[in-house]
Amino acid sequence: MPSTKTLVISITSMVVLILGLTYWFISDLDWSLKEKTQEAEAISDEKGSTVDPERYVDDSEESITSDGVPSESKFQDYIHGMTHQKVIAKDKWGIYQISEERIDNMLEVLDKVKGTPKEYKYQDFYTEALTEWDKGNFTNAVDVHNYIWNLNGGTIGKAKRLMTTEEEQAYIDKTYDKR
Repeated sequence: MPSTKTLVISITSMVVLILGLTYWFISDLDWSLKEKTQEAEAISDEKGSTVDPERYVDDSEESITSDGVPSESKFQDYIHGMTHQKVIAKDKWGIYQISEERIDNMLEVLDKVKGTPKEYKYQDFYTEALTEWDKGNFTNAVDVHNYIWNLNGGTIGKAKRLMTTEEEQAYIDKTYDKR
């Protein structure tokens, strides 16, 4: 039979071990919950839950008039801002609500500058993207967003995926209907 001293040391060691494992398990569980909460908040942010009106440049007026030709940089801003209605991205700088009229106006500008000294460097890219949008096909929105984002040296806010129909509607309701 073990001595009393050995028995006390064994029981104390087991209690310390059990308490240590319990603490580790609870703190690990707490850490996992924090990570899941942070992930949920990040997804919520990506879905447009935080809309800072100071970042947005759409003043509810048409961005391109039928007789005006914006600089290529400004034209890129319009397309990039329109993609924000369709994509999940952590940060979104500039928004322009997508409308048939806006797409048609932008295609008119591209036709107007084609073959002239004002023709845009990325004319074909814009034409291809907007032609698809004019047909109601926005499956290229992530690629369009990230291409322009890269052209402008983007470091944060890269588009990750297209929004679902429900996510887009929530974004529209939150972003445009509050104006």
